[in-house]
Amino acid sequence: MRQIVLPLAILFIGAGSAYATNVASKSAKAEIPGWKIDLENPGAPCVMTEQQCTTDNTGFVCTVSDASGVHDLYQTGCETELFRIP
Repeated sequence: MRQIVLPLAILFIGAGSAYATNVASKSAKAEIPGWKIDLENPGAPCVMTEQQCTTDNTGFVCTVSDASGVHDLYQTGCETELFRIP
């Protein structure tokens, strides 16, 4: 009986660990600071904000509000749009 149960237990533990690792790696999203376009500062129009965003498309654009309005956020260089972290 032990000759059958022990290998099956090891197999299930290994499969469960592999599944848990795969799920954890897919759910972890990289958080990066968002950059906004500031047209009032022509010398450096791309300004970093404290808002954390992700490059993974979550369906919602990452934004920040300030005195001049609501701004979409981008990666460094203000070219690639960022998305809100769910």
